[in-house]
Amino acid sequence: MGSAARIVDCAVHPSMRHRDEIREYMQEPWRSRPFPGPERYFYPAPMGDYCPDAHTPGGPPGSDPQAVGRRLFDEMGIQYAVLMPLTRGLLADDDLATAICAATNDWLASTWLDKQHTHGRFYGSIRVNAGDPEQAVREIERWAGHPAMVQVVVPMQAHRPYGQRVYFRIWEAAARHGLPVAVHADGGAGVDFWPSAAGYYSAFIEYRALHPTNFAYHLASLIAEGVFDRLEDVVFVFADGAHHMLAPLIWRMDKDWRPTRRETPWTKQLPSTYLRAHVRFCADPFELPHDPKVLEDWLDITDARDTLLFASNYPSWDSYDPREAFPGVGQELRERILAGNALSLYKFG
Repeated sequence: MGSAARIVDCAVHPSMRHRDEIREYMQEPWRSRPFPGPERYFYPAPMGDYCPDAHTPGGPPGSDPQAVGRRLFDEMGIQYAVLMPLTRGLLADDDLATAICAATNDWLASTWLDKQHTHGRFYGSIRVNAGDPEQAVREIERWAGHPAMVQVVVPMQAHRPYGQRVYFRIWEAAARHGLPVAVHADGGAGVDFWPSAAGYYSAFIEYRALHPTNFAYHLASLIAEGVFDRLEDVVFVFADGAHHMLAPLIWRMDKDWRPTRRETPWTKQLPSTYLRAHVRFCADPFELPHDPKVLEDWLDITDARDTLLFASNYPSWDSYDPREAFPGVGQELRERILAGNALSLYKFG
């Protein structure tokens, strides 16, 4: 296999051909219930939600598996793509939210994996409703044996940080089946909390720049609540970027760990020592130094050699082309970020 083919895309967002296609995969009474569409109401991108080359006839961008495959595999040179469908945001009715996750999984398997997986290059993510842990575990059990489902995914938006005990059964089920847990923004259409500690932003640019940093609340909670001590095999993938924010966060936690251990005696190690075994980030094109020497030093400081994955987020307006990713970085490090770390994490093939 040549180096040009060793690219794994860890976040591609497939779309349904129309907003009500999901109802074809739902049972009554959920099928006839009103619920939000796939559009994000709070902070839509002012230039449009999709990159110009993603538009296809007969459906929204990202809805044609053949067209997406041509773009990713033929033009970008990607070897494998992990599909991460979005749902309809956090909903007040947990039963409805669970039904939407289940229907999304059925649709993904039927439309993208079972029929379109003959080339073996699309892989899927199991959507679960973290607000209903019992049903989330059932959904993981339902799909864990599917050969093309390679991870569980939950929204960045949550009503409690993900380290808290109410979620533990979900992470335990994922770890038991060897499935990483991806955390990706999937709100803006339901009962989300405000997107910042100071309330609502006014503009999209504020949301785009700051919302990915919400990973910090979940990661700090996972460490402080001892999830990584109790589940040796669990791995979380923060899929909205913000890897550049990791170092200052973890430095602060390391600094305060020893004097505060009495409060969290179950944490056996310095917070930074959990990262390599339990945490990954998807790269973001907007947060990198332009100078190749500075970039390589920065990737070393942030332990990107072991923790950073490539993700295009195709067909979003800010899709990341792997041919433009990490120019000037040494070949061995670049290959680890573009493919090696993902090949070690996911069970492809």
